[in-house]
Amino acid sequence: MSLPERLGRLRRLDRIGVGGFATVWLYRDDELDSLVAVKALADNWAVRHDIRERFLEEARILRRADSDHVVRVYDIGEADGTPYFVMSYADRGSLAMLLEPGRPLPPEQVADLITQAGDGVSVLHRNGVIHRDIKPQNLLLRSTPEGGTRVLVADLGVAKAVLHASGLTQVVGTPAYMAPEQATGLGIDKRADVHALAAVAYVLLTGRLVRESGLAGAVGWSLPPAPSRLVRVAPEWDDALLKALEPEPDRRWASIEELVAAVRRAGARPAPPPAPSTVVAAPQARPVGPPTGRPVPAAADPPTEQMPAGPVADRHTLVSPQPVPDVQAAPRRSLVLPVLLFVIVLLAAFGGSYLLTTQLR
Repeated sequence: MSLPERLGRLRRLDRIGVGGFATVWLYRDDELDSLVAVKALADNWAVRHDIRERFLEEARILRRADSDHVVRVYDIGEADGTPYFVMSYADRGSLAMLLEPGRPLPPEQVADLITQAGDGVSVLHRNGVIHRDIKPQNLLLRSTPEGGTRVLVADLGVAKAVLHASGLTQVVGTPAYMAPEQATGLGIDKRADVHALAAVAYVLLTGRLVRESGLAGAVGWSLPPAPSRLVRVAPEWDDALLKALEPEPDRRWASIEELVAAVRRAGARPAPPPAPSTVVAAPQARPVGPPTGRPVPAAADPPTEQMPAGPVADRHTLVSPQPVPDVQAAPRRSLVLPVLLFVIVLLAAFGGSYLLTTQLR
């Protein structure tokens, strides 16, 4: 069942999304000329007192947070037995819309997004709340009057007060981002959110999830490859994210603030320059054969790799040499003319002498 077309001065426009416990609708406030999102509890859960209470608790938490980086709640109500609350509308979707497998984001953009998200999570922690399900889909994007983008932490449907988070608890969250201790169903603290936010930063920065296995894989797993091994980023990113992703909570950053500070330091560092191209030394000279008119590669290259044009190609390619003159025949050709001239001179001298002798007789 959908919410009514009119909720007071709000006019229903469209359905934004559907979750396991609730549906989010887009409404327009005609009097204020603005768009808002309305989250309504699903009909099949509305009869469950515990679920209704969790739903209303989410609205209370968001209302208390009152942060520029947490979804704000403006009103709460009930329509035909279905509870709902009115909140900020994120007109640019979520971080999930920025993700493409194998397509990392620029490090400075990642640092900005994680810093904003961290500010929102930090506010929740100061209010005694652990989010427990930080992932790109729950980090919304909203345009600002200046033309920028603001990150809003949303969807606290599984959040619990820190006071009640100790001991055995229900396993909730998303395995790809979930802290190992959370996957076991044991007690958690705010360091579980540190792990989850670092996992979000990792996929934004590298284009790869920290793990792709399910819940069992989250329980017993080792650290993923360092980001600098996958993409060209400053080594400070390795320190910032791998420390936050440690399987043991005691080895992680102790707070979201510490993680954000490390991410900001990493984002301020320039990426290292590309490694210089490896120039393969030319092989030893080969016996010169007949000219072929084709270039002779200095080293064997992969068959599919094309040699770049221009000066670089010139350094990697030897042009077939021209024929070398026969060095043995050269001296013989050079003596022919002098010998011929010598013979002519002798003949001339002999002829002149012969004529002179004849006249004297």
